[in-house]
Amino acid sequence: MDTVRVKEGEVLVLGPEDYAVLDEDDFGAPGLVAAEVVGPFVRLQAVGPLIMVHDAVFDPHRGIGHHPHRFNERLFYILEGAVDHDDALNDIQGHMGTGDVGRLTEGQRGMLHKEWNDTPGRARAFILVYRTDPVPPRASFAVLRDGEAPRYPEAPGVETKELVGPRSPLRVHGDLRWFGDSRMEEGAGIEQELGSSEAALLFALEGTVEFGGGPSLGPGQAAVVGPGDGRIAVSAREGARLLRAVVGAGQGLVFGEPWARR
Repeated sequence: MDTVRVKEGEVLVLGPEDYAVLDEDDFGAPGLVAAEVVGPFVRLQAVGPLIMVHDAVFDPHRGIGHHPHRFNERLFYILEGAVDHDDALNDIQGHMGTGDVGRLTEGQRGMLHKEWNDTPGRARAFILVYRTDPVPPRASFAVLRDGEAPRYPEAPGVETKELVGPRSPLRVHGDLRWFGDSRMEEGAGIEQELGSSEAALLFALEGTVEFGGGPSLGPGQAAVVGPGDGRIAVSAREGARLLRAVVGAGQGLVFGEPWARR
């Protein structure tokens, strides 16, 4: 884990060596593996309201069985395949296909849910978990379909799909202010201003992006910009695909001793 000072501010660069790989021993079910980028099993345990970020892969006909959650909210952005949601406590079912983003609101009552890949191919989901404020009274499920998500040219050579934000119809219950998926042509750049009370998380899906005068991110690497650092400025060394989440300051960047695993 490296903190690099660039002209836009401080950028914390994370790679696989900073993640925890959670598997059957952690989930209690085979066929589900998640790289934890933020959460209790790694040193970086919160980014603003984000308390967990997972890059998860489900084997065919595998997933995690019914288990309880309360008070928070989670987004499942399906990068590959499909995942089904079943909340037995509230009798809520839903389906998320490739390119969809599902919102799982736990509420005060909580949920007893499972997420399952019921297809013959693998599924991959990028998962954000964040605190809700205020906490909704009941659990709910909503999905923004791939074809319904707004897409627009954010900059020359950059096509952005907005999943959460002012242009998206998907509403969330936490201080997640913007979440998007950008495809960048070689040499294309993104500049995004952050308010003094905003932090950001970036995750490279494809290709390599560079911060001006600083580090680069390759596939599977993440970067965090803390509150007060002001601005994101990246360019694509080659064709790239980049996820970005902008959140409120919340707890700031929280570091801790990772939980012991079984």
